[in-house]
Order: sequence, then structure tokens, then C-alpha cells
Amino acid sequence: MKTWLGLLVAPAVVLGAQSADYALVQFACSWGTLAPLYAVSALAFSFSAFATVLAYRKWRATSAPFAASYDARAARPACLALAATVVAALSTLIQLTMWFPQWLLSPCR
Repeated sequence: MKTWLGLLVAPAVVLGAQSADYALVQFACSWGTLAPLYAVSALAFSFSAFATVLAYRKWRATSAPFAASYDARAARPACLALAATVVAALSTLIQLTMWFPQWLLSPCR
């Protein structure tokens, strides 16, 4: 489960946060506060970072030095956990770069 959170759920959460931010712009401008946009972005960023940490810990737990004649099947969990770590870290970085313009530019202009 730790691997799948980083591999599939983290990118989906980032895309969902972008959609939710676009949907909340009209409400945020009519309410006069950008708090809903910040809350959605902060939640998506924290989830992506959490998924990255979980995938990294799974990768470190499953990656052990293998003998020269190891069974390829034993290396699959480590490879999948590494891929999940990279995808979740990239999702975290993407969420941060999508959140950054909210601090600088007002969507209500």
C-alpha cells in the first residue's frame, strides 16, 4: 500500500488539487479570501510529501544488497518502491510549483 500511494495516488491528488483550485477561484474571490485555495494546495502538498516519505521508507526497507545470482523476483518490490519514491517526489515538487504563484498573483483580477 505504501508503494501505491506514491505511485498512483500522489499524482492523482495533485491533479485533483489543481481542478479544485480552478473550481474554487470564483468562490474565493466572492468571499474575499484565498484561504480555500491555500487549504487545498497545502493539503495536496502535505499528502504528496507524506506519500514520498512512505515510499522512501518502503524502498529503504526492501532494497538490500543482492548476490550476483539473485532471483529477479526478489528485486521487484525495491524497484517498484524506488519508482514510487521518484513519482511521489516529482508530484510534491509539481504541487509546490503550482502553489507558489498563488502567493504572488491574485486570481481575483
